[in-house]
Amino acid sequence: MYKVGVIGDLDSIIGFRALGMTVKPATETADVLSALQVMVKEKYSIVFITEPVADNPSIRNFIEEQRQIRMPAIILIPSVREKATTGKEQLRGAVRKATGIDLLGEL
Repeated sequence: MYKVGVIGDLDSIIGFRALGMTVKPATETADVLSALQVMVKEKYSIVFITEPVADNPSIRNFIEEQRQIRMPAIILIPSVREKATTGKEQLRGAVRKATGIDLLGEL
């Protein structure tokens, strides 16, 4: 069975535990990178990470390196504390690439 992990501030990710996902509260760069490396090593299929936590050059570099590999899919999600920006743009680009239409243009 595939595993799904979530990394970010506790307020934003705690609800994912009820869905059976592995929840790793982390906001410091070293803790986030450590959690990401463990999830990659343990072959998680999807890792969700909150945008504010991912907004660090070393974390972004790690995510970009991992996107060249098939798994895990690392997906940015909004935080309950801050407005979504980067994750929304990445999702918009992926939908446009897949469909050829900007379905999320007005969101």
